[in-house]
Amino acid sequence: MRVKDEEKIPRIYNAAIRIINRNGFEGCSMSKIAREADIAPATIYLYFENKDDMLKKLFIHVKTGIGHSYFTDNSELAVSKGTFRNIWFNHYQYIINNIEEYIFLENFSNSPLLTHIEREYTLDYCPVFDSLFKRSKEAGLLQPLHNDIIYGLLFAPLSYLVKKSKSGHIALTNNELLQIFESSWRAISIL
Repeated sequence: MRVKDEEKIPRIYNAAIRIINRNGFEGCSMSKIAREADIAPATIYLYFENKDDMLKKLFIHVKTGIGHSYFTDNSELAVSKGTFRNIWFNHYQYIINNIEEYIFLENFSNSPLLTHIEREYTLDYCPVFDSLFKRSKEAGLLQPLHNDIIYGLLFAPLSYLVKKSKSGHIALTNNELLQIFESSWRAISIL
C-alpha cells in the first residue's frame, strides 16, 4: 500500500489550476494534471476519487483561502466604513497576490460544477461576512439588501478592474483604487 505524502496535494492543486486556466475544464484531465505536477497519474487517485472529487475539493480549498484573506484575525469586526475598506483592500491584495487562484475561481463560478457543489454541501466560506452584514444593516450602515447583492456590489467592480489591469488594459493607481472603493461603498451604504 502506498503512503500519502500530504505535500503532493498543493502540487496537484497548483497543476490543476494552471491547466484549467490555460485549457478550461474540458481540456483538463487527471493525466494532464499528473504530468504538470510531475507525479505518476495513479498517485492522484491516492488523494482523490476522480476528477470531480478533486475539482470540488480544490474549489473548496481556494474559496476558503480567499474567505480567510479578508480578515486579519477572528475578533468581532467593528460596524464601520473603515472595516469595509480594510476588507475591500485585503480582497484586492488577495487577487493581486493570487491571480491564478482567482482566475480559477472565476472559471469555476461559471461552471455547472458550482451548482452541484452548492447543492451537495452547505458551505459558508466566510461566516464573518454574514454577521458583519447583519450587524451593519441593523445599525443602519448598509442597505437592506440580500448579502449576495451587497457582496457583489462591493467586490465585483474591483475584481473586473483588477483582471483588466493584469491583462495590461489599464493600470490602477492608489487614487483610482480609493475611488473604486468609494463607488462600491455608495452602492451598498445608506447615505
